This record gives sequence, structure tokens and C-alpha cells, in this order.
Amino acid sequence: MKRFKVVKRLFEKFSGSKTLILLLVVSLILSSCTVIKPGFKGVLNRPFGKGLQTDKVFQDGIFARGVFTNIIQYDVRLRSYQEQIDILTSDQLHTTIALSVTVKPVESEIPDLILEVGQDYYETVVKPNFFSVTRGIMAKYNYEEISTKSLEIEKLIFAELKERFEGKHIYLDRVTLDHIMYSPLVTNATDTKLVTKQKLEQASIEVEIAEKEADIQRINAEGQRDAQQIIDQGLSQRYLQFKALEVQDKLSKSNNAKFFFVPVGKDGLPIIIDAGSNE
Repeated sequence: MKRFKVVKRLFEKFSGSKTLILLLVVSLILSSCTVIKPGFKGVLNRPFGKGLQTDKVFQDGIFARGVFTNIIQYDVRLRSYQEQIDILTSDQLHTTIALSVTVKPVESEIPDLILEVGQDYYETVVKPNFFSVTRGIMAKYNYEEISTKSLEIEKLIFAELKERFEGKHIYLDRVTLDHIMYSPLVTNATDTKLVTKQKLEQASIEVEIAEKEADIQRINAEGQRDAQQIIDQGLSQRYLQFKALEVQDKLSKSNNAKFFFVPVGKDGLPIIIDAGSNE
């Protein structure tokens, strides 16, 4: 209401003057211009005429157009969209992951994109395929593999999305696995499983060490047994008699004591009697 009063006063003030005509001309010119901002492209549309002009894409700048035409603008900058997607893993566990997909329109194909897909290409093409591909690929991995194989998962999702976007006039830049929202219940169960597994592995290692130590002790015992057998086999009757004769020979050369040698003793060895002893 206030605007109407302001316009009315201006009309009354400048009515019949050249200034009014000038204002009307400027207003008409401004209403027939469109400003395309940097990072956007435009396509001319004539709703009451030939319709969409598909042979030309307007760059950023100021463009004059007819009163009954408009320029449809498209943001051609790379845009990243993050989605939280509920998935079911191969071991039948539910979890939620946060993934980002970065896309933009193919600039030279914007008229075709408008005709075939529409302006909201993300909701129409990107998002449904993004969800579908992600759930299909994640179903091939078990719960514990998600974090360790995140790069592999990103590459697989990217490759399948790129194939699906062929001919859709959409450029796919990257796919990123941002976050994994593990269920506390499943996480606790998984942690318990991992702890148990580690304990079993540790016990297995300890058993292996004990077996090695037992092998070492057994080898040492066998070595001592074999050595004793060799010694026992070497201590024959003749060998002992020979050693006894060596002792007798050394004693016979001593000037400090006198000994008597009785030829036959226990085990066939001579008995040595010290002459200086009372026994």
C-alpha cells in the first residue's frame, strides 16, 4: 500500500514531463535484462514462442531479453552433497554411513540437461542412483571391513555411478566416505569378538612357544643321553686296566712313598697298598 502511494506521488509529480517518460524507459530496459552471475550459465527460454533455445549457452554477464522471455540459469560449479545412508552389510548387520558425492552439470550440454532431466538434476538423477549404488556395493562387505576398505568402497561406488551418469549430462568429480555410525550394540559385540580372537591367537602363540621350549629341552636331554652312552661304551674293562697301569707307573716313580701292588682286585684291577699306612 505504501509503495502504491509513493508511485502515485511520483506519477503526479512527473506527469506530462519528459522525466516520467525517461523513468518508464529505464524501468522497461531493466525489466528486460538478466544478470548471469559468475559460476552460472544460462539458456534462453521463450514460453510463448519457440520455447527453449538449445543452440546457445549464455556465459556470465548482463543480457537483454524480450518482455515475454526469460533465461534459465544453471549453477555449473562443483557442488558436494552429503547423505546419510542406511545399509545392510554382508553379515546381516545394519549401520548408517555418511557419504558425499561431488557433481556438476556438463556446461556444453546444459540445454539437453534442461530438456531431458530438468533443473533439479541432483534430486532427479544423482540422489536415487547414489543411494542405490551405495547400498548394493556395501552389501558385499562385512561389518568389520567397512573402515579398513573405505578407499576401495569409494572407488567402486564412483565407477558404477560414472557408468550410470553416461548420457545424463552430469559430471561426477568424486565420492567420499565421510563417517561410519556404528551401532553401540553391534560395536560392543564386535569388540568382544575381536578380544576373544586376540586371546585365542595369544594362547596359540604361547602354546607354540612352549612346544619350542619343550623341543629344546628334549634335544638337550637326548644329547646328554647320547653323550653318556658314548662315555659308558668307552669305559671297557681293558680301558680301566690300562688307566690303572698308568697310575701305577706314576706312583712307582715317586720318592716320597712306597706302595705295594696286589695284582688282582675288584673287577680285575690291582689293589694299591700304601706302605706308610698302618692299614
